[in-house]
Amino acid sequence: MAKYDGLLGQPILEVEEPDKEGGITFIFKDNRFMFIKAVDGKIETVSIPE
Repeated sequence: MAKYDGLLGQPILEVEEPDKEGGITFIFKDNRFMFIKAVDGKIETVSIPE
């Protein structure tokens, strides 16, 4: 989970739910995005930029 260390302590500006793929999007103050969705019963996350 080290790839998400940059998001620790960052304020969340907005939460969009559901997004176009049915997941949740978190938008952080430092202009980072985290996309979270359930795929085949497991949680899948993508952080941009990583």
